[in-house]
Amino acid sequence: MSDLYRIDPAIRPSHRPRTRRRLLRALLWVLVVVGVTVNLVSNIAMAGDVTLVGLAGGVAGVAGIAGLIALAVAGRRS
Repeated sequence: MSDLYRIDPAIRPSHRPRTRRRLLRALLWVLVVVGVTVNLVSNIAMAGDVTLVGLAGGVAGVAGIAGLIALAVAGRRS
């Protein structure tokens, strides 16, 4: 006797993990950490003076955060 409520594995939808999204999220986190680290080290080394390296690190960190937010919002819509 077959179970009426059992889903046949042949017709079950396959659940693929979103490896691209996970990879992109990991790369964005690396960008945030590296950007913040560069910004912090350059500010400490130059005693709080604004440098181009520190500014670039800050911009990279903010861009990574914005990318993570955009990825999270896009993930909720799909």
